[in-house]
Amino acid sequence: MAERRVIGVGVIGLGEIGQFHLRGYERSPGARVAAVTDLSGELLARTAAATGATAHSSIGALLADPAVEVVSVCLPHHLHLPVALQAIAAGKHLLVEKPLALTVAECDEIVAAAEAAGVTVGVQHNQLFHGPHVRAQELIDSGAIGRPVHIRLRLGIGGKLDGWRADPKVVGGGLLFDAGVHRFYMARKLFGEVAEVRALVDRGLDVGEDQAVVTLRFENGALGVIDANYHCPPGAFDDAIEIVGSDGMLYLSGCEAEFEGFRTGPALRVYDGSWRDERVPQGDWADSVAASIDAFVVALAAGEPPPVTAAEGRRIVELIHQAYTSAAAGDPGGAGAT
Repeated sequence: MAERRVIGVGVIGLGEIGQFHLRGYERSPGARVAAVTDLSGELLARTAAATGATAHSSIGALLADPAVEVVSVCLPHHLHLPVALQAIAAGKHLLVEKPLALTVAECDEIVAAAEAAGVTVGVQHNQLFHGPHVRAQELIDSGAIGRPVHIRLRLGIGGKLDGWRADPKVVGGGLLFDAGVHRFYMARKLFGEVAEVRALVDRGLDVGEDQAVVTLRFENGALGVIDANYHCPPGAFDDAIEIVGSDGMLYLSGCEAEFEGFRTGPALRVYDGSWRDERVPQGDWADSVAASIDAFVVALAAGEPPPVTAAEGRRIVELIHQAYTSAAAGDPGGAGAT
């Protein structure tokens, strides 16, 4: 077997998610963390010392580093567009944390720039690589639960997330555009393309919703619900996926609930006449990020499309904005919003 080529990586933003990216690249045989940058000098120095990467005082300096072939953008949402365009202009491939950008128009800018420059853009949708989620998709695709009929994706957090996540201008909206992003891409992955979106939210896009109920109609005729809120008791993190098929049911306790220490039961349960626990390699949040990053690195080295393309990332942003448009207009459909 030929050895995998090692790709030099630069990580932009060394906060919580940036640290998960770093650990993911360090676990990937095909990647080497070559450079890092962050506004915090102390964090930058500490991370460079721990990884052996070159510490750059600016994004421009990191992008000018010839050892860097691909960059991870681990910054607040409103910075994804300008930094992605800067990286593309420098000829770097990139992996952008979810969501790809704030609007469909911004996503289109990134897609067009990447196509013109001939660089690859991937989006970090790590929950697609969580072991129980992968197994659930296998069960659905194999026909083990019959015809998929209904999916419910639940998210309840005990108190609004603070810092930049509380600013709708930075986040792009409220809860749906932050932690809610995971629910949209998991719904689409498990049940297929979405044909129609409807939504109710408690507050407008300019303020950022704290509570939302989104209904989905899939092209295969199945229905889905995403219900999300910040109003759970302090310390709670309710995160689950419930799936109904014509011949069986699935219950997943949630990837983020596990990460937050609020797991409500077995990682995956299957009903096929009686409930049973499905034993699958579970891992944790860090494992799902590492698996996602390694899949991106493998695809990049092979010259293949990344596991989550910029077009896929754009579609998720589009679906969320369709929900916002439906809620704002009282629109019974909202399927055409961009």
